[in-house]
Amino acid sequence: MFRPIFTNNPFTRWASRLVLACCLLPAATPAIAAEEKNEGIRLYQNQQYHEAAPLLKRAAIKGNAKAQAALGLMYMEGLGVSQNYRKAKKWFEKAARQGRADAQTFLGMLYSRGQGVEQDFTTAKTWFEKAAEQDFAPAQTLVGIMYAKGVGTFRNMTQAERWLVRAADQGENDAATFLGILYLDGKELPANTEEAFRRFSQAAERGDANAQAALGMMYFSGQATTRDPQKAAEWLEKAATGGNTDAQTFLGTLYYRGIGVEKDPAKASYWLQKAAIAGDADAQDTLNDLLGNDTTTPNAPETASSAE
Repeated sequence: MFRPIFTNNPFTRWASRLVLACCLLPAATPAIAAEEKNEGIRLYQNQQYHEAAPLLKRAAIKGNAKAQAALGLMYMEGLGVSQNYRKAKKWFEKAARQGRADAQTFLGMLYSRGQGVEQDFTTAKTWFEKAAEQDFAPAQTLVGIMYAKGVGTFRNMTQAERWLVRAADQGENDAATFLGILYLDGKELPANTEEAFRRFSQAAERGDANAQAALGMMYFSGQATTRDPQKAAEWLEKAATGGNTDAQTFLGTLYYRGIGVEKDPAKASYWLQKAAIAGDADAQDTLNDLLGNDTTTPNAPETASSAE
């Protein structure tokens, strides 16, 4: 049932997170037209994009890397200006060549997606690595994923682990969760359930739904911890509320069977319906059984070995 592998494009998923990081790094060069740039950044952070655009553009033209990175993001996302990937690439590249790690990461994303440039994972990795070497954790995660999946480079799990550990130690949830998956699976890296539990716990405490789902299932199965169906249900509920489909299915089944929680057909139906709407076949089967639409008995959580 549990499929804790990132199904989204690993490069696409970083866009929204990097939006928050952009403009927060210190300028890599002395400020030029500081007053205009600062006001532009203030307007940008207040989501007053139309008012911010001309101020940032003037500062960017004068060479301010922070304004260039922000302007590139505005063109990439269509914030206050018409979306234009070529212009985004132009401004990201100018800022990236001045050493801004966020701009280097965004530029790598454009190459990884083929937006405004021909898709080129090797060039994407080059820019990601420049940012990663500056200790920019989102870029370190991306480099780790590229090595793990052999995208834009040869597959190298030693390098993948190295970069993911560096990112996870800085608080990057996706890096911690991905490491947990690798350690739990034991196919790409040596199995280490204790370290998997630790990494899932780190990311789960910070609100990552994938990690919360994995941690809940480790509590349910008793892997690297004392088996505790009640704690399992608590973490699964957090993950389910965060939109994790597998957690919704598993939690619905727990409420259906009364394991770790009191039996509650209404809550079971609620979570199973959410997962079924998202396309989870296991959820649909259990929901059919709950509603009396099917005589087939679905697997109870105790026998769902794929969740462990």
